[in-house]
Amino acid sequence: MYVLYLDESGNESDPSDRHFVLAGVAVFERQIHYLSEAVDDLQNKHLPGYEPIPMHASPMRKGKDFWRKVPQTKRLEMVRAMGSVLSAADKRGCVLFAVAVEKSAVLHGEDAVQLAVEEICGRFNMFLSRLHREGNTQRGFLVFAEGRFHQRARTWVRTFRRRGTKIGAIRNFAEDLPYSASANDSRMLQLADHVAHAVFLKFERGDGTLFDEIRNCFDQHDGRVHGLKHVRSDDTVA
Repeated sequence: MYVLYLDESGNESDPSDRHFVLAGVAVFERQIHYLSEAVDDLQNKHLPGYEPIPMHASPMRKGKDFWRKVPQTKRLEMVRAMGSVLSAADKRGCVLFAVAVEKSAVLHGEDAVQLAVEEICGRFNMFLSRLHREGNTQRGFLVFAEGRFHQRARTWVRTFRRRGTKIGAIRNFAEDLPYSASANDSRMLQLADHVAHAVFLKFERGDGTLFDEIRNCFDQHDGRVHGLKHVRSDDTVA
């Protein structure tokens, strides 16, 4: 089984954000322990002696909350190291997905979020279908970070499972309903947060500092990237 951990970046209803991003890390079940351990090791290397600290990219970069007392050079080094955890992971067991929706007068708020969820579901299912054709049949499972829309996502995913998505039918999910959890308590959701923040910076501000480390980790096949989509306001795709 592959578990896709998902988090968002950008506010779907705030006009100061041009983009809403939904992104995450799809991990083969036996790799979850090792990736979580790698994030724990990262903390212990830089901040030994602390209980597990939630490692969210935006507070770490800006020096908010706990991170105010951590020197900037160390904070930024730790943020970059989160990307290195992903880029160093076994590509057979750790694959990234992200959708960046550029908002417009007709696509914003809940509609933008629902589109992002649909795209993620379709692309994750496409990945699982390809594995099946290659003789490696796996089921998929979704875990959303608790936030503004995780409850509504349960309804949307159930609908996509029943009716399909614009990309195709959903046939490879283990359950109709996704689960949700606190990102503060899950290293995997903290990695998903890192991916979402990196993609948001890339498309919102043209800042590839964090994105460049993980750009080759998104699902791809035969030279084409399937795991990353940029929905522009004019409905073209980057």
